[in-house]
Amino acid sequence: MGLRVRTNCYQRAKYILQGGLQSAVPNSLIFPVWIKDSNCFWYERQTSTGKEIRLVNAELATNTLAFNHAALAAALAKASNERVDANNLPVNDLNGQRNTIMEMTLHPVTLTFSAFGKRWTYVDKTERIIEVEQLPNDYLRSPDGRKVVFRRNYNLWLRDLTTLEETALTTDGEPFYQYAIPGSVFDNSVFVTLLGLQAVWSSDSQRLLTVQLDQRNVKSVAVVSHVPADGSLRPQTTFNKLALAGDADVENYRLVSIDIASAKVQEVSYGRVAVTYGGCGGYFDNPFAWWGRDNKHAYFVDVDRLYKYARVVQFNTDTGATNIVFEERSATRVELFMGVFDQANIVPLPETDELLWYSNRSGWSHYYLYDVVSGELKHAVTSGQWLVRDFIHVDRKRRELFVTTSGRSDDKTRDPYYRDLVRVNIDSAEITTLVSSDHEYVTVSPNDVVQSLNGYCAASCGVSPSGDFAVVTRSRADQMPASYLLNRDAKIILDIEIPDTKNLPENWQWPEPVTMKAADGQTDIYGVIYRPSDFSPDQRYPVIDQSLIGYLYPVAAKGSFTNNMGLGGMYTEALALAELGFIVVQIDGRGSRNRDKAFMEQSYGWMNSISHIDDHVAGITQLAERYSFMDLERVGICALNMGGNGVLEGMFKHPDFYKVGVCGQLYDARIMGPNNRFFCEGDAPCEEQKYPEQLVSNLKGKLLLMLGLKDYVPPAVTFRIVEALQRANKDYDLIVEPNWGYTSSNYQTRRAWDFLLQHLRGVQPPKEFNL
Repeated sequence: MGLRVRTNCYQRAKYILQGGLQSAVPNSLIFPVWIKDSNCFWYERQTSTGKEIRLVNAELATNTLAFNHAALAAALAKASNERVDANNLPVNDLNGQRNTIMEMTLHPVTLTFSAFGKRWTYVDKTERIIEVEQLPNDYLRSPDGRKVVFRRNYNLWLRDLTTLEETALTTDGEPFYQYAIPGSVFDNSVFVTLLGLQAVWSSDSQRLLTVQLDQRNVKSVAVVSHVPADGSLRPQTTFNKLALAGDADVENYRLVSIDIASAKVQEVSYGRVAVTYGGCGGYFDNPFAWWGRDNKHAYFVDVDRLYKYARVVQFNTDTGATNIVFEERSATRVELFMGVFDQANIVPLPETDELLWYSNRSGWSHYYLYDVVSGELKHAVTSGQWLVRDFIHVDRKRRELFVTTSGRSDDKTRDPYYRDLVRVNIDSAEITTLVSSDHEYVTVSPNDVVQSLNGYCAASCGVSPSGDFAVVTRSRADQMPASYLLNRDAKIILDIEIPDTKNLPENWQWPEPVTMKAADGQTDIYGVIYRPSDFSPDQRYPVIDQSLIGYLYPVAAKGSFTNNMGLGGMYTEALALAELGFIVVQIDGRGSRNRDKAFMEQSYGWMNSISHIDDHVAGITQLAERYSFMDLERVGICALNMGGNGVLEGMFKHPDFYKVGVCGQLYDARIMGPNNRFFCEGDAPCEEQKYPEQLVSNLKGKLLLMLGLKDYVPPAVTFRIVEALQRANKDYDLIVEPNWGYTSSNYQTRRAWDFLLQHLRGVQPPKEFNL
């Protein structure tokens, strides 16, 4: 333990983790924002000096600077009395509300944006800027453009944009009984900002459909600030609403319609609708409610707390009367979305009284066309032993659906997770492939909440509103990405962003996609290997399983850089870990997402079996037989930001295999909210399984637990493990940050690196490296 590792490997890891790759490979994924009534879009392009706004004309196949950036900077500086950098224009408030995203119109190019706490309009041709009225945060404009609704003091208000008169539409809102906010299950207030106002206008602008979120009877958990930010000495306590498994009172929605002229509120006679975990969109983002063609009848989706059923219900907004249109049931769980952080893939077609319903009833996730008046199933729109992954766009005039698919290739050696982009005729079910090869194709979808964390996604879409053009990014974990524009006939008409390798770090090592067999010896599982930049095949390296077992999303990278979950967070985290002198492995085992029903449901009823730990052990063992540089005597398991259950599963169930574990955020089915499709079946423990605290006596290796006391996942989840370890007289290490919440801090990350170096490589880390 006397040998101290050189600081340069920490410097390389820091460079990767804290944005170096984004600088070396800028624009690895773009977010096109289509301009109304045109086949043009704008996007933000990163440059060597900052950023610029580009304008792409799809019909002319041109990509130009959207406007005079220097002129706008000068005009805005003069009007606001603030300093403005032309290379970093403050025209996109990505951390604000959805409505602060820049709007652009053409002929002449005109921008409307928020900056310095005000709203501005700028005309490029005249270089004239004016301050315009700042509408309330999180407003929803009516289809006729004459009015907006917004929240104030827990209620909904109406503003007439002509007279500026404001009227209260509701008056009974109160704390924990608010109108038009999304349920969260975790009382995670970030969703309120991210998802926006939960309501939808009727097409004639006469009525509003919305929800009132009822948390009044939900029990609370305490969040204690032991070191208050105001400098005071007395700990401060706040309370979050959080229902636990077994609680009778849970979050639910009261569904209502509001007549705008009379402010009459009509409650649905159906009863309350449960808030469910999964599909993190709000009720109307999913969309779980929409208006029918006659603007009198509305429709909503009621999903069982444990996803045993999902039903579509018709709502007469004159009387409140309801009628169940159709229902789907499952002995396990009904799946309305593929990725747990995505919004539901259902697509209402109110203009024809139809609904595109998403289901894996056949064993594969596909679309089915329903008549919502009669409840009749018309036909399957997609079918076969492959799956629809993401809804991208519907062309209502041509009756075409744009979706991504996985597993359609006849090449059985191709990774079944790789996505294609296709368009499907809703009536004939004819499929036209737009892009397909041995690559991952990312097509930005407003449905993807994970992508929306960058602030654009609510306004961005990979397919033009006309259905004539699409923007796709071709990528693989081991290749550079490329974004380009193609037409509806699958012809590439413009390269948009083609990054090159010249600025990659010295001795860059591309990650390697790998295929293995699961612990059953039959099922193919897929993963990625990451090597350090100073890698030598003649050396033997300790191995780190970067595990998200028990987490609800696949971890193994399919694309490169930002073309992965969370805009590439796990990709860069793995690359940074590898630079410390490790071989890092990501594996998606049985029971994880984005495969067929049988594969995914191998984790049914027990959260900690998502991406089976046995599959990780089997996969790493096979890789070590394939690659002599992997040292099976030095295997660690690490989950910094989420999915820490896998660390405990590895250290407690395979104590002779995993020698070191570093565990960030932990989940527990009993302390995570009762309304979900992934956690323990029912409200009681699964008898055949054991919770981690029941297995602590098996611990042999070195274990580091980390948490922030302000995480919306209660610290009790981790403290139950701490208590069990102490009762079993087991040594462990613990890092607690009083004023940190969700995800790992820089301090936690650096301490995790130190711990892995000390106990897996047997060397001393640089002392107190500044991360």
